[in-house]
Amino acid sequence: MSFSERPAIFSVYNRKVAEHAQLFPVFHSFDNALRSTVAVTLEQHYKHARWWRAIYEELKRGGKAKSIAKIGAIPITRHAAFRIGTIITDIEGKSFPNGPVDAMTNGYEFLHDCHLMHIRQLIEVHWAVFSGGFHPLSAADFTAKFEKVREARNAVYHHRSLAGMSDVVAAAEELLDKLDFSLKFVHGKISACEPKSLSFVVVPEKRHRIWESLPATAAPQRSVSP
Repeated sequence: MSFSERPAIFSVYNRKVAEHAQLFPVFHSFDNALRSTVAVTLEQHYKHARWWRAIYEELKRGGKAKSIAKIGAIPITRHAAFRIGTIITDIEGKSFPNGPVDAMTNGYEFLHDCHLMHIRQLIEVHWAVFSGGFHPLSAADFTAKFEKVREARNAVYHHRSLAGMSDVVAAAEELLDKLDFSLKFVHGKISACEPKSLSFVVVPEKRHRIWESLPATAAPQRSVSP
């Protein structure tokens, strides 16, 4: 890359960075809204703040998650119980059974430690519970839209190029609208904020290989011994 080409190339790069920055409020809103919805909905459905607890205890005993058929008095499918079990072991990792799950007291705490993929899985295995809120989407439609947002989020967070940004926003907006969440309103409020500017102390110099002319500065004064 020649020096003359650098301004044009970095102009494209900087535009992509700015576009990615626009998406952070979208991903933040999507993540928080879905986590909160799943936390509240499953607590209400199972009528238990720690609806995963029976499965956790079964795993600690060396049993299988899918052997749990009820949470309290509420039936749970084998598929849902199995999935909750895998999420528990994902959260705990090598620390199981001495990881964070044992101390969790409600759905918000449990969902806080879930990956975004886990959120999607919990909705899928409880589709009968969540389907009314996402009507008229089918489970397959929901998954496709959710994954479009999740994959875009991962791409941006790992600094990879992202195509179809408008489709990503449309998918996030549609799913959030089903939760009575206006992405346009929230994104507008975030964009209108004026955060404190970042402070930089290192002055750009030629050695930084910048691609614009540096402003003329006075030569540094050297002290001369008498």
